[in-house]
Amino acid sequence: MGEFFFNIDHGYLEGLIRGFKEGILTQTDYANLVQCETLEDLKLHIQSTDYGNFLANEPGSITVQVIDERLKEKLVTEFTHIRNNALEPLSTFLDYITLVLISLYT
Repeated sequence: MGEFFFNIDHGYLEGLIRGFKEGILTQTDYANLVQCETLEDLKLHIQSTDYGNFLANEPGSITVQVIDERLKEKLVTEFTHIRNNALEPLSTFLDYITLVLISLYT
């Protein structure tokens, strides 16, 4: 009987995670990124992927630090969204992950 209610409880999160999985860079994407000679080339290639908009609002030339910060912001935003929509026991597990990461970086 529990299968009947799966989509009610977990359907949105399931679809969200599947969408994130499809957005992960492919081997071809990585091969193209390795061939980029400048950070501007890297920015142009990333714009053709699901990560395209995270550098779109950066004025002028970008640096490695800017890319690093924007990627971290994107990861935290997506993780927080998943956590906020998760039900037990997944929400508790994600809370544990958050606590471990906080203890590692403080």
